Amino acid sequence: MRQRVLQATIITVLLAVLMLGIPLGYSWLQLTRQNLTNDANVILDRVRVDTEARLQEGRPIDEALLQRRIDAQSDLNLSVSVVYEGTTISAGDPPGDDAVRTNTTGASGQQITVYIPQSDVRAHTASAWVLITVAGMSALSIGVSVALWQAQRISMPLARLARRAEEMGAGRARGSWKPSGIAEIDDVAIELSRSGAMLNERLEAESRLASDASHQLRTPLTALSMRLDEILATSSEEWVREEARISLEQIDRLTEVVHDLINAPRSSQRRTPGVVELRTVLTQQSEEWSPAYRRAQRELRIQVPRSAAVWGSAGPLTQVIATLIENALAHGGGRTTVKVRRNEHSTVVEVSDEGTGIDPELGARIFERSVSGRSSQGTGVGLALARTLVEDDGGRLELLTENPATFGVFLISAPGDEGGDDGADVDLRGGRSGRRARSGRPSRTRADMTPSGVSGGRHAAGGDDLDTLPQGSVVRRRPRSRS
Repeated sequence: MRQRVLQATIITVLLAVLMLGIPLGYSWLQLTRQNLTNDANVILDRVRVDTEARLQEGRPIDEALLQRRIDAQSDLNLSVSVVYEGTTISAGDPPGDDAVRTNTTGASGQQITVYIPQSDVRAHTASAWVLITVAGMSALSIGVSVALWQAQRISMPLARLARRAEEMGAGRARGSWKPSGIAEIDDVAIELSRSGAMLNERLEAESRLASDASHQLRTPLTALSMRLDEILATSSEEWVREEARISLEQIDRLTEVVHDLINAPRSSQRRTPGVVELRTVLTQQSEEWSPAYRRAQRELRIQVPRSAAVWGSAGPLTQVIATLIENALAHGGGRTTVKVRRNEHSTVVEVSDEGTGIDPELGARIFERSVSGRSSQGTGVGLALARTLVEDDGGRLELLTENPATFGVFLISAPGDEGGDDGADVDLRGGRSGRRARSGRPSRTRADMTPSGVSGGRHAAGGDDLDTLPQGSVVRRRPRSRS
């Protein structure tokens, strides 16, 4: 700020000096030349009077008469010439070329000429230039001094205001603002203090609300968890025990989500991603969403490699996948397919359905908050929050195609347990059909990470070794053989 004020003032002063100094300097130089000419005319009149008096007395004009007038001028090296009756009388040094001269004719017919050498003209002009330069430099010096004073006067209150804003952001501002003498800066500081006080009040109110919400949510969740534990311990029917186990897992994840949402604003550090097995996450999602899809008479198909470990956080990643599956159920149609494709560097989870797709105008803004479809009853926060959760773990969430609607969750591949996961047992009791995945050597993973069509069962030849998880499937790992 100080430098900008200084530069602006110096430029203004410099322009003023140039715009006023150039015409003034030119006028001064012309005035100097005019003064020299006037001095020459005065000397010319005096010489004319002297010569006429000499001629009227009948005495001749001599050089001594002219030299007396030349010696009377201490600051000019004049040269005087008088021509009378064909005779020329001169006094003074030769004037040289381009001399300034004035002439006249006396009453007796004598012709008088006064010469001012060009060297004298340049000397007087140089003096004028020195005075003009000194005046301009003085004006610039005064301008710089005023600019420094003004810059200091403005920049110091602004620096104080910046420190005040920083302290308010950190919650350390407690004292009142001392007036700076600049009304505009004082008004901004007062409004900033008022806004900071209002913001602190709102943050305190939100903190109290978060604490109350945490208490009110955890109490019924704890009671529900205890009830499900009792059912799991006392029931003898396998399908009841299985549903109780799934419900307990959902409650645990819900408790983690509530904890993260409440403590996220208080934490200034980002979470540290770990290794997450996508097969486990997608199996849980298949179990949770299959009943809703069956009620809607739709199919949820999940295809995942036998080993699909990624870097991320299990809770947030589960929430992201659940958001995409829920959106496909609410706004899509036909079969919803969740497919995992990976190579040694990247892993992408594609979620697509066979509905009418997404309006192109909506697709360009679909990840913005409070943006939802015309027929949607949602708040427009789900996809925006999902993208934020993915980006916090170093991945990204993109809309791959608008018709059919296909979303892609791009993650960083992590080393997985590739050797010991030869197959999977699938229990489909209670609306599930059981099958055992085919064992064999794990095939080579695809290096192509571009969106592709979804097919049932395993991928086409040369692709990922995928297992399809039917609706509601429960995958249990086969124990390693000890051969």
